[in-house]
Amino acid sequence: SLFNFVQTEEGHKLHQGFINAIRTMFPWYWDEICGLADGSEISFEQLLVLNFVNETRAALRLLQEKSIDHTQQEKSPSGTTGCSTVLINRTDTNTFALLHNEDNMAGLYDTAFLVEADIKSSAYDGGTRHSPNERFLAYCYAGVIPGTAFGTNMHGFVFALNALLPNYIGENRIPRQIINRALLSVADENELDRLLYETPIAYGFCINGAFFRADNNQQRYLLNYELGPNLNSNDNMTTKNFISKCLVLNSEQYEQYKENNNDVCIALNYLLHYNHYDRLQGLIVERPGLLSTRNRARRGLEFGEIRTEKDALTLLGDRTDKQFPIFMIPETDASSAATLCTVHFNFHTYQLIIYRNNPKDNSEPQLEYNLADLWKQNDNTAK
Repeated sequence: SLFNFVQTEEGHKLHQGFINAIRTMFPWYWDEICGLADGSEISFEQLLVLNFVNETRAALRLLQEKSIDHTQQEKSPSGTTGCSTVLINRTDTNTFALLHNEDNMAGLYDTAFLVEADIKSSAYDGGTRHSPNERFLAYCYAGVIPGTAFGTNMHGFVFALNALLPNYIGENRIPRQIINRALLSVADENELDRLLYETPIAYGFCINGAFFRADNNQQRYLLNYELGPNLNSNDNMTTKNFISKCLVLNSEQYEQYKENNNDVCIALNYLLHYNHYDRLQGLIVERPGLLSTRNRARRGLEFGEIRTEKDALTLLGDRTDKQFPIFMIPETDASSAATLCTVHFNFHTYQLIIYRNNPKDNSEPQLEYNLADLWKQNDNTAK
């Protein structure tokens, strides 16, 4: 198991490298993990496994692949857990939204929760550094600091994440979960870019996001970042990671950007993303298999153009492929994959809408959350 692995020399060394990096770069999030351990009374080692789970699972799998005896290999599904995301930015249907299936192990169905937090800045390193002032709403898993799934903050930044699965790990770097936690404090696109380009990440993931701007239609676009560790980078390089950034633009924005930014990746009107690299596959070696994500992507293409939120919810609720459905219903085994919820960030109505049942079936949302007050903390939003 993962807990046994971290007791070994290899596992302990892996985690210690992560701890040293976090305490250097993000000491406030290290304190958050320590506080979580104190408050939950879960053993510290177990809590670290939960917060470094992507890297720990990958390290164990890579170690097991080197051994002769594959019978004891961790039964980690070939990418069957993951997430599916739809980003829409269209003028023809007046749609500006981010929709997302949060997929994970079925055993987590009743243990995830929403947290609304207001965290004041604290001084670190004798007052030479300060933790950020934060106010955010985030979907959380028990024992894990916020940021791993989807969330939004007082600066109007909204995001939903897709797991990506490189076939290697960056040791002595910042684990994915810490970068995801830092997303809840970013104030603008430049700050987001700095975080992603300058922080050496340990593992891969994808960010689907947008900065809500009520007063500037030209800046109202969606973002997609694919990331993975660049192990050949050094301290003198401006980027420590492989990064592909893509803007999801409507037709009016597309014409303007096309003339001035030939080197920027652009998706017109909408974008679908799953759990494999679409643009960095030539630079990053992915783990073998990944049958679920590739079959979900293949099925997504069959839908053709996504024009409305209803189109997106129909896609996210699709179960046509019985073996690899987009909307996953749990089997009896708690480790099987399940869609824990479907979320819809509607930027026109300032709403977060969460479905627990299949949204394709015209099911009523379990929760409708008004984000206007949270987003009004940001001077760029409408009063």
